[in-house]
Amino acid sequence: MTSPAVASAGPGPDERRRRVLIYSHDGTGLGHLRITLGVGRAYATRRPDDAILLLTGSSQAGQFDIPANMDFVKLPSMPLRDLYVDLPDPASPAGPERQVVYFRETVALAVIQGFAPDLIVVDHAPAGLFRELLRSIEWVKSALPNTRLVLLMRDITFGPDQTRSLWKGERVYPLLDFAYDRILVYGAREVFDPILEYGMPEAAAQKTIFAGYLTPAPPRRSPETVRQSLGIGDRPLLAASVGGGADGGAILRVLLEGWSQHAPADLAGYIVLGPLLPASDREAILRLASSLPNVLLTDFDPDYLAVARAANVLVSMGGYNSLCEAAWLGKRAVVVPRLPGPEEQILRARRFEKQGLVTTVEPLTLSPAALWTAIMSELAAGSSPAVMLPFGGQDAIVDAILGVMAEA
Repeated sequence: MTSPAVASAGPGPDERRRRVLIYSHDGTGLGHLRITLGVGRAYATRRPDDAILLLTGSSQAGQFDIPANMDFVKLPSMPLRDLYVDLPDPASPAGPERQVVYFRETVALAVIQGFAPDLIVVDHAPAGLFRELLRSIEWVKSALPNTRLVLLMRDITFGPDQTRSLWKGERVYPLLDFAYDRILVYGAREVFDPILEYGMPEAAAQKTIFAGYLTPAPPRRSPETVRQSLGIGDRPLLAASVGGGADGGAILRVLLEGWSQHAPADLAGYIVLGPLLPASDREAILRLASSLPNVLLTDFDPDYLAVARAANVLVSMGGYNSLCEAAWLGKRAVVVPRLPGPEEQILRARRFEKQGLVTTVEPLTLSPAALWTAIMSELAAGSSPAVMLPFGGQDAIVDAILGVMAEA
């Protein structure tokens, strides 16, 4: 049914150059873009002569380094859907959400038809966002029968009830059975078992592999270099990041609101706002930070992991990358999961907390006192988690992908 690792199936000297398309549906955040770029880089290292094309909805794709043999095509952005409200859609009544999905669906199909990939890797959404990949998958199965399809699943998609309902509504279960050649979970079954929790069919379960968690890209700077650049010496350092920032402003405001009353006098702070932080949140956070001389704000830091490694305590939301980075660094993070909305973050935070990896501050009871109580507890503990997660997911995913293509 599953296997913890896959034997390497590297390319032979006479294998032809292959075309690989990676789909990442990110609309507002950075999480899945970072995940798919990480997998793409790992694949590019093993197959530097292959052509890799990233199909993404993220407006931030151009902010990241990509391999020399990778390009990307930008899908129309969901946050800008009002631009497309007047587009013709013969399949449904007019509406800004449906119109931009129809546009994205049409662009995706044209790209896949033009690129004619040997392999399609779909991250997170088996049918694409709002089923926007369904026409493409149907076309590939008919026109390119030798093309392999691989689904990447993060450790926790959404809550069990949410996921089952979504997959039934979008008719995902038949896709898992018949469309995909492999299902690769970048997570650990002992933390969360999607086969059980989501009621995956037996045929899908048989081709599901738990690859382990994705290893973060190594920090570019040493802790000593980071501390020297911040001018903080041996003082304790709090590092906070809320990903892209689109929905993390409230956490940063609460953090700063309690700083004067609760933080040790010598505590330094490094806070990444995120490029997608709303203007109203930005103004409030800048105002709060203006009276805190020990706090440094930045919009985006491509080497934030180096700061996190140098820090004594981390504050984040419950996103996949944030919690994996903390665990990989051996840091216990203070986590405020996203709510309302999908239960993914709060479920992950609670599962990681059960493993002794994080301290969770419940979002519905978030306050300066609650957040800073958790922060001060972690500062006082000063120890690494006893549990180590299995990492190396990128290599296991590439092994599995190469194995699938060898079957074509």
